[in-house]
Order: sequence, then C-alpha cells, then structure tokens
Amino acid sequence: MVAENLTSILPNEISNQISFLITLFQAIGGLIIFYIVFNVVNIILNRKKKKELQKIKRDLEEIKKILKNKK
Repeated sequence: MVAENLTSILPNEISNQISFLITLFQAIGGLIIFYIVFNVVNIILNRKKKKELQKIKRDLEEIKKILKNKK
C-alpha cells in the first residue's frame, strides 16, 4: 500500500517539477529574445546617432574655416 502511494505521488511530483522547469525555460527564452531585439534596435539607433554627430562635426569644422577666413 505504501509502495502504491509512493509510485502514484512520485510521477506527479516529477511531472510538476518538469512542468515548472519548462515554464522557467520559456520565461528565460522570452527574456533572451527581448534582450536580443532590444540590443539590435539599440545598435541601429546608435549608428544613426553616430552618423548625425559626424555630420554635425564636419559642418562645425566648415563653419570654423569660414569664420577664420573672414578675420
């Protein structure tokens, strides 16, 4: 009788633990996907900002040259 109770309890506990692990791995996987997407978007935005800053720097250097020549 104890053996029957043990065998009926053990698979349920194992299945509950496996179910919990699967849920945990799904949550971690979702976080990893979110992290990757966030970083890709961040990289794209940083490239755009970098190009814009380089353009501003070139324009500023040109303005300095023009002002220097007027003096």
